[in-house]
Amino acid sequence: MSSREPSSLSSLTAKAGTWTVGSKLASKALDFVTLLCLARLLGPSDFGLVAMAMSSVLIAEAIFEMPVAAALIRDPSPTKDMFDTALTIGLTRGLIVGMLLCALAYPLALFYDEPRLTTLICVLSLAPVMRGLKSPKLILFTQRFDFRPDFILEAAGKIASLCAAVAMALYTGSYWAIAVGTVVGPMLMMIVSYIYAPQQPVLSLKDWSMFAPIVGWYMLSQILQSVNWQLEKLLLPRFMDLVSFGRYSVASDITAVPYQSVVQPLFRPFLVAFSQIPSHEKLGEAYLRATSTIVFLVAPALVLLSILADVVVTILLGPSWHGAAFILTCLPLIAIISLPTALVNSICFLADKMHLIVIKSVIELCSKMMLICSLGYAYGLYGILAGQAIAAAISLTTSLAIVRASIGLSLARQAKEGVKYFAPILLMALCLVPGIYLGDSVDHPLRQLWLSIATAAAATLVYLGSMFFMARMSSSEGLHEYDFVMQYLRKRFRPAI
Repeated sequence: MSSREPSSLSSLTAKAGTWTVGSKLASKALDFVTLLCLARLLGPSDFGLVAMAMSSVLIAEAIFEMPVAAALIRDPSPTKDMFDTALTIGLTRGLIVGMLLCALAYPLALFYDEPRLTTLICVLSLAPVMRGLKSPKLILFTQRFDFRPDFILEAAGKIASLCAAVAMALYTGSYWAIAVGTVVGPMLMMIVSYIYAPQQPVLSLKDWSMFAPIVGWYMLSQILQSVNWQLEKLLLPRFMDLVSFGRYSVASDITAVPYQSVVQPLFRPFLVAFSQIPSHEKLGEAYLRATSTIVFLVAPALVLLSILADVVVTILLGPSWHGAAFILTCLPLIAIISLPTALVNSICFLADKMHLIVIKSVIELCSKMMLICSLGYAYGLYGILAGQAIAAAISLTTSLAIVRASIGLSLARQAKEGVKYFAPILLMALCLVPGIYLGDSVDHPLRQLWLSIATAAAATLVYLGSMFFMARMSSSEGLHEYDFVMQYLRKRFRPAI
């Protein structure tokens, strides 16, 4: 692995993180606008039907996910043959996923006793084909820590998806609006990718040997992770009606917004930066700071979302979605437990220990399946949510052990860092309790909205203040390459300090 000066790497990572997070925030803002528009134009049953179809699409796509970009990132000077091979792999993968989904569409419709799924899944299968055809040469921008093209691609795709979905909803008033938006976005992103990173389409597997070593373990881990990721959505349609499942699906999608907006876009900047750190000791410190940054950014949003679930559902989605409020209260709290595990796979990948990802995925899948099935059968929705929480705690424990096995980072060191970034979260949650108590005595929706905003603002200030106090009091030393949030704030507000 090559190395850079810490200050240079810190600056590049901070800049890259700003672009990727900004891109994803803009993307998820547009997704949220789309969701709100469609929630007003369509009903829970329409969302439930599409969620039922999308679970199979997402699983199939994740199973055949190839680490093409990650493999290219590891090579400092990718050749034309590498890019041709990457394009061929992407095209082949997309076609396999598309054909597999079309073949499974009718059996899945019989399994769920929903005839509309046959055509719906066939149409939705076009989305992974489009995603697989994006220009591999975009990786050249990634290696230079330049994520501006990603911003343009995300924005263009989401705007196109919003316009197509809303237009279709106004015209038909059916679930096809969601399906059309799902397909149009990736199609435009694929076209724009070749405008930014032109590549002549040449089919070749000349450099397959470069990708082959990591495909085996990676594909096996993807199979396990994809089933684990969509397990609830695979099981729930068998135990609840379409309306209830639609509410659960939308609550789950809203819960995923902070993670998808902040954590996912940071994967590539962190992976590129991690790959340039020469020793496991420094990599361990960088990993801890990166994890702290993720929790710092995402956990407060999840706490606010959990506490203000009733307001979000009542004001933004409408009265027909009232049943989603309790689910939206629980899911964000469960998601917080999983935040420290976000970068574990990247550490295993760089340490050439892909088998540990498989072990982690097996433990997660088995525990989650047993807990959800047993507790869900006994206690219904409450049991399913409790099973998810316990499974998330098991996953966190497993991840701590895997990081120690990968780079030698002790459990005590990881636990100490965890206490440091979870303590402010508890203070923030306690600060919100008075606001919830007062909210029960306010009946007018507008007053309830302003009270919620004021409470959320006060809780956020308490959280930021406690984080700043703990940072001042801490005497620990380590790499500062990934603390780009504090670096950005200091740079912006230095004249006022």
